[in-house]
This record gives sequence, C-alpha cells and structure tokens, in this order.
Amino acid sequence: MPVVLTVIAILLLCSGLAIYYAITVSLYFRFKKSHKTYISASIFASCWTLAELARAEFFTGFPWGAIGYAHVDSILVTFAPWVGVYGIGWVAAYMSACIASSLSNLKQDKKITKNLGISIAVLLFMVVPWQVNTSSDAKNFSVSLLQGNIAQDLKYTKLREQAVQWYVEKAVQAETDLVVMPETAIAYLRQDIPNEEWQKISTHFSEGQNALIVGIPTYEKDKGFGNSAIALKANAQEYLYNKQHLVPFGEFIPKYFQWFNQMVNFGITDFIRGPLKPEPFVWHGQNLAIQICYEDLFGEELAQRFMVEKEKIPSLLVNMSNIAWFGNTVVIPQHLHIARMRSIELNRPTIRATNSGGTAIIDASGKIQAVAKPYTQTVLVGNVPASDGRVTWFAQWAGRWGLLPMWVFCSAIVLGFAVTGTRLRSATQSH
Repeated sequence: MPVVLTVIAILLLCSGLAIYYAITVSLYFRFKKSHKTYISASIFASCWTLAELARAEFFTGFPWGAIGYAHVDSILVTFAPWVGVYGIGWVAAYMSACIASSLSNLKQDKKITKNLGISIAVLLFMVVPWQVNTSSDAKNFSVSLLQGNIAQDLKYTKLREQAVQWYVEKAVQAETDLVVMPETAIAYLRQDIPNEEWQKISTHFSEGQNALIVGIPTYEKDKGFGNSAIALKANAQEYLYNKQHLVPFGEFIPKYFQWFNQMVNFGITDFIRGPLKPEPFVWHGQNLAIQICYEDLFGEELAQRFMVEKEKIPSLLVNMSNIAWFGNTVVIPQHLHIARMRSIELNRPTIRATNSGGTAIIDASGKIQAVAKPYTQTVLVGNVPASDGRVTWFAQWAGRWGLLPMWVFCSAIVLGFAVTGTRLRSATQSH
C-alpha cells in the first residue's frame, strides 16, 4: 500500500507542476491574436517565465529543469550576470516564439528567404557555444574533492564503516588548502561516529595547515535532526552549517501533508533549518559559501548572501551533494549545469564534492576546470581560479528583492498587452 500511495503522490506532483504551464499558456492563447508577432512573442515569453517562477517558488519551489539552464553554453549565457537563469529563459522563449511565428507564416508570406534567414540566424545565435571571460590576479586556492561512490541502499549498512574509513584516510592524506567531503559522507550522527575515526580528522585538521568540510547528519535534543556540514581548521571551533532550503517529503513534511506522512509511515520529522544568510566559513582569505545539494537550485537565495558587510561577501561557492538516490541518470549532468549557471550568475567559482558524480571545479565564468569520472571512488585535486570579486547585477537585485522584479516585469507585459488587446477588439467591433 505505501508503494502505491508513493507512486500516486509522484504522479500528482508531476501533474501539479504541469498546471503552472497549462494556466499560463492558456493565457497566451487568449491574448496573442490581438497583436503583432513581436508583441505576441513577448506575451508568450512572459507567460512561460511566469510558469517557471511559480514552479520555482510556490510550495517551497521545484525549479529543476528551467529552460535557461539549456543555454549555459550558448551566447545567451551572457545575460546571466544581469538577469539570471529566468531572464535567460525569457529571452530564449521570446526568440523561440519569433521563430515559430515566422515559420508558421511562410506559406502566407512571400518573403520566404528572409523569414528563413532570420529564423536560422536566431537559432544559431541561441545554440553556438559561448563562454563568458573573467580574469583575476588573486591567488588560486587548492582543493581535494572526495567522491566515495557509495550506493544509497548500502550507505547505512555495514558498508558505512568502510566508507568512513576511506573518507578519513583520504582527508588526512590530502595536501591541499581545503578538503571537501560530499553531503552525508559520514553516515553517522555526529555523536555516533567511531571515536578513533573522528579523532584522526579532528586532531589532523586542528593542528595542520589545511581545512576540512565534511557532510554529516546532526542531532540536537531541543531542535531535532539536521542535514549539516562541519568545517574544521586550526585554532578555531568547529564551524556548523545546517541546510536552509529543505527538500519536501525528504527533509520535512509540508504543513498540509502531515496526514500523508502518517498514512505512508515515512518516519520523517522536520529537519533543522539553517539561516538564509549564514556566516561564511573563512579560510586562507576566502569566504566559503556552503550549500548542500538542492540549495544551489535557488540562485536568488544564494544572492542574499551577498547582501552583507563587504568583508563577508562570498568568494567561493561550495556545493556538497549526494545524488546517488537517482542512480545513473541525467540528474548528474543536469545538476552540474545548474552549478555552472550559479557561478556565472554570481561571478564566483564553484567546487562540488559529490557522492557519485558531478564532482568538479568550476571557474567564475562557468567553465569546468576539472571534473571527476562519475560512478568511481576517487579524489579530484586541483586549483580554483579566483574571480575578479565583482558583485553582479543579478546578485544585487535578487539579493534584495528575490524574484519579485521578474514577477513584476512579466506580469506587466501580460496584463498591459491584455488590456490593450481588449480595447483594440472593442474599438474594432464598435466600428
């Protein structure tokens, strides 16, 4: 019975996410006939973007698969530091609508060559590989990124002790400035870790010349469980980061679905939710902005970390992920694309330590400097090219107002042209 209910829940989730597009596209077809091609394309792009914004924010949000990510290697990515992934999505949707309209009118329009030429030119503009360039004289930062490749169904079995031993061994052997383990790399609660293993890394990094960030579940008596990261460095207390943007039905149960949790018996309790603007982990002059897995889908939330005192502005993004849940699927390259987009939006390099794939070093322009072979147990060692330190326009407006400016822009276009079209039809009918 629980399996059946889970399948039904997934189908309902997919249907719910599709409703956003159904509603907004119906709005487009309601108003498009009243206007010329370029106006109609603007309405379509705005309707589509409104659907993506709704999907990204309503009911905690699920922004995976926004069309802007498809353009991380196209010339459209140059818009990312200005308008972010949803702004890119608007431009892509606008161009696509123009192409579709041009091609659909070929039979009626005698200027076939002109229309085809424009359509092909726009299409090439969208797909030709492109790279944003950044430069900096800042010192590079050496890292070791650990990829354990532990199967999810074995992670909490007897294999976890072997996994911990491997992670600890590789961490203490590393000679780089920073060592990063993936999300829940140590599959023990903080207080349940075998003493000898934790003592090894605790002693090593409290006395050594490098630092460690480790993904680990935590528990506080008065607060509950946390999907956490602990950072260790010399002459400092442990740094604790708790995941802020939790996964629905995985790390918390939405308010109106407690009945479903009781019926299916997930056994899930709400995890500790960290602050939206946590203190950075500071090491070797770098302000490290840690995110755990799903959190890097929300560029507008990461942007808020830039709205702090100048000395606390992030200089390096650190993502720790465990996507072994999804096996050998497109999730790994998709998540890597998302991380690249975050780097471009925020003009900051990203390092990713993952359990099964997508472990990589990404520069501030979104270019992959080094990547580990997926589904292997390995350590990726490399240098992180620093950014020029500029805070992008996207970081500034999204950090202050979130996605509200995009909501206002798209809504204004739809409502404005809708009113205009209604008036034009009324005037035409009256004559």
